Amino acid sequence: MLFGILPFQTGNAAYPERSIRLVVAFPPGGSIDVVARILAEKLRASMGQPIVVENRAGAAGNIGAQSVATAAPDGYTVLMTTSAMAINPWMSPTSLDPAKDLLSVTRVALSPYVLVVRSTLPVKSLEEFVALAKAEPGKLTCSTYGVGSPPHLAIELFKRAAGIDFVHAPYRGFGQALPDLMAGLLSCAMETPANIEQHVRAGTVRPIAVTSPAALDMFPGAKPLASIYPDVAVEGWQGVFVPAGTPQPIVDRINADFVKAIRDPEVVKRLREIGFDPVGDSSEQATSVFRRDYERFGTIIRELKLKAE
Repeated sequence: MLFGILPFQTGNAAYPERSIRLVVAFPPGGSIDVVARILAEKLRASMGQPIVVENRAGAAGNIGAQSVATAAPDGYTVLMTTSAMAINPWMSPTSLDPAKDLLSVTRVALSPYVLVVRSTLPVKSLEEFVALAKAEPGKLTCSTYGVGSPPHLAIELFKRAAGIDFVHAPYRGFGQALPDLMAGLLSCAMETPANIEQHVRAGTVRPIAVTSPAALDMFPGAKPLASIYPDVAVEGWQGVFVPAGTPQPIVDRINADFVKAIRDPEVVKRLREIGFDPVGDSSEQATSVFRRDYERFGTIIRELKLKAE
């Protein structure tokens, strides 16, 4: 039963019989916090218990993840985090091994990244960008929101696949990078659609490529990198996890309720308004994606000897 609402019996108790703590591994007000609170409204109705959103920020999501990994595996402590989970253990020493200590329940939403160039750069397509980078190796500079971030790793995969070289310039966010991009100090940026959409409309930047497997309707001229370089498909995701050892029937129940909430028409509309593509997949599918990203990102981080700043 995909979206069953009958309680799962465990001994003499029914799950859920009390409030569920939804730990968000990032600060209040960020996009993942907003999404968690949208879902919590729907989950209260389907699960019949309060869903208490608790922000446990710090160490790029590791603190929140660690708190859930060490919680009782009973379904009452649930983690919501991002694809940083597949990156953080490789960037800095931690006792957390997410591949062993946590179970994937479902992916909530996806957000690809968009490669944009400043309007004054003589480049109007992905092919022209590659040609310019080959003609001027090491001279182009491209910003992301940090070393080891998914867009940074997408850049490194792109450089390797295309046989080109340009400089990665980490900034705290696109708001800090934009003035340098407009001033000509940066050549390009790899950013989320939500962060660059208004600047594309204003003509400040020009989108030339996307990291999603397929083209995006909002940027029709931007070619998927994977259409030329199959290994360069990188999408940031938001995901739900529970402690390892959580009984499978409870995992299935949490998955069913989250998927129902994610696919609710109102939630779909709200997620798309803030730049996310809703998912709501099975635990097995979410696990497969997590393990793929965990191994792929780990390989390139080790090869480049990247470390957390």
